[in-house]
Amino acid sequence: MKNNVLRYRKIRGINRRKRTIEQWGEANKVLDVDRLNREKRDYVKFLVDPWSRLSLINSIYPEPTGDCEYLLIKNVQNIYQSWRDSLEELQTPYYLQIWLRENYVSRSQIVCAIDEIKDFYDDAFEAMDTQPENCIRSSSHYNDQTAAVLDLYNWTLYRYTEAYDLTDPWDAEYVEGLDSQQLLRTQIIEQIEYQIVEIDKVWLLA
Repeated sequence: MKNNVLRYRKIRGINRRKRTIEQWGEANKVLDVDRLNREKRDYVKFLVDPWSRLSLINSIYPEPTGDCEYLLIKNVQNIYQSWRDSLEELQTPYYLQIWLRENYVSRSQIVCAIDEIKDFYDDAFEAMDTQPENCIRSSSHYNDQTAAVLDLYNWTLYRYTEAYDLTDPWDAEYVEGLDSQQLLRTQIIEQIEYQIVEIDKVWLLA
């Protein structure tokens, strides 16, 4: 596993990708209140080609940069604001959050929930011991282009972690191939030893 080296594929047709990101944002701005009332939760993922394409070979597309990164973040925040307006009209307690992934911005989401589900996401991410001195300005996404949208809100940085069963050969092999800085601690869960791994960091609205 350690010898597997990912190759990055070239993204072509950037202007077309930019239009598709804008179309994705517009298509998801209206919260489906009927579905929310029925299922008690809703979310939007960045399902824009080629970033949402499943790779079956040892190559991936690089994360959005430049105009594409800016448009992704702008549209995520537009969706958030539109959903917040709709949720306020419902006059019911709710959870609404942007999950802005630090290393994999294309996996960012907008998530909302109501009623008995609204507290489900409170422990979705692990708190950091300390926050970056410059807050969101320390993010790799923060630049002259994105500052105008990122500065609209206050952000807090969290860890996105996963637990891997060290008694499982597949999990153990995966953990062995990780950077040691990702390995946070081992933890006993229901009498099984797990390795807690930092998968990414994620910015949430404060």
